[in-house]
Parts: sequence; C-alpha cells; structure tokens
Amino acid sequence: MEYKYDPELPKPKALNVIDFANPALAPVIKMLAENMRRAVRGWAPPEGLRFRAVGSEPECFAVEPESDETLPGMVFCHGGGFFLPLQTSALELAAVYAKELHIRVFLPEYRLLPEHPAPSALYDCLAVWERVTALPEVDARRCLLYGESAGGALAAGIALLLRDAGETGPLGQALIYPTLDDRAELYASASAYPNAVWSRRSNDYMWSSYLKERTPELEKYLVPAKHPDLSALPPAYVEPQGFDILRDEAVRYAERLRDSGVDTELNVIEGSYHGFDSDPGNPFVRRVLEHRLKCFLTLLK
Repeated sequence: MEYKYDPELPKPKALNVIDFANPALAPVIKMLAENMRRAVRGWAPPEGLRFRAVGSEPECFAVEPESDETLPGMVFCHGGGFFLPLQTSALELAAVYAKELHIRVFLPEYRLLPEHPAPSALYDCLAVWERVTALPEVDARRCLLYGESAGGALAAGIALLLRDAGETGPLGQALIYPTLDDRAELYASASAYPNAVWSRRSNDYMWSSYLKERTPELEKYLVPAKHPDLSALPPAYVEPQGFDILRDEAVRYAERLRDSGVDTELNVIEGSYHGFDSDPGNPFVRRVLEHRLKCFLTLLK
C-alpha cells in the first residue's frame, strides 16, 4: 500500500524544528520538556475513554475505553529524539487507537537524554511491556508494540529482545517513521533531506548522545538495524515518510524483515514528513490513520 499526499487537501501541521545539537538551546529544550510533562498530566481524554497512571519507575499512562473487561493492549513508545518526554500529540493518537480498536493503550514515560543514555529508555519500555502484559485487564496474548520516531528503535528493540529471550512477544509491531540505524551515511534520504523536520544534525547528535556509554552486547537491540537476524519476529507495519532523512533506513529494515520471512507491510507516505500525524484532525492524516487501524485490527484478530 502506498499513499501520496493530495495537494487539494489541507496540509497537516508540521512539528516545530528543534536543533538538539545546539548547546545554547539546552535550557530551552529542558523548559519545553517540563511544559510537555505538565500538559500531559492535565490532558482530558475524549468522551468514552479514560486516562490514568499505571505504576511508577518507570511511569506509564493508559488511554483506554471506560470498561473493566479484559481487552487487547498496545505499548506505545513515543518519539522525541530520546530528549523529549511524552506529549499530548501522542495521547491524541493513542485515543484514536483506543476508541477505534477498543484496546488499552499504554505509554511509557521513559528516562531521557542527556542524563540517561542507553540502555535506560529501552529497559524502561521493556519493563512497561512486562508490567502491562501481567495486568488482569489486558489480554496478554493480544498485544501490539508501537513506536514512532525514536520510539521506533525502542519498539523494534523490544521485539528483538523478547524473541531472543524466548519470551512471548507481541502479535505485531508498528514502526512509524522510525529511527533504526545510527549509520545515516548509508542512506540516500539522509543526504537528500538534511534540513527536513527531523534534521541530519539532530539525528547524528541524538545517536552520539544515546550511545554515549557503549554496550557492545546490547547494540543490536539499541540499534535494531544492526541485529544480524530479523527472522521469527512478529508481523510488522512499517510506515516511513517521503520527505524524511529516516525514510530509507525504514524501507531497508522492512525489506530485511520480508527477506527474513516476516509478514511485513511497507507503507511509504509520499509527500509527507516526520511527525505529520501530530495533526490527527487533518483529512489526509485521518486517511492514513484509517489504513493503520485496518492493519492493526487484522493483527489483533
């Protein structure tokens, strides 16, 4: 499946571009992160859904139907370059998934850069996965892993960790404009769009900060594209954006999954860009979300 942006539709709002590599912006990024944390904790869900905290260390939030029945689950690993916390835009997407799929969506508030390099974020999200799948209100046999941007590395890494440990993994993994490889020089899109919404400069700085404390035995999980074996993983939905430095690494990861025998849908959103779905009310975004929902529903059956 391939979508192309329709110029007759209103263009989705773009994310604000932040140069994470600029040291002068460090105080601004810290202030922005605090504002995001406050906004998330004051967020009100749409009618028919509830919003609650689920445990601590790491903190996690749930967006779910107002029901006590046992439901499928999704662990939603948010983006933000490992520098920014959970944002209301992720909650808005989680609300769409919770309502339309009738599932419980769990969003980890994992530890962030620069104070907490890898593997902190990966271990936090793995801990949330283990916590969520043990809840009585969650059908542990019917759970999805979802990751956007930096969260894509986390979701893909958890799927690999669970497989290699011989533990029960998700029914499927959804990787949305994911960051999967620290070797941007290998991909044409990184050179073609260096000043896109997610810039090459920020991407390089993110990886050098995230992998500051090198752990060779974990690198294939922290940087999923470096794992030599992608076989026997859960089915995948991979959605790169056309104008994004991360496009080609996501395409290559999807191709490797397919070559390894993993049922994989690659859906390149031509004419779109990193973070376009932060505007879920936009008609074009809604069209893409409808396709995602169909894919997720198929996985949950």
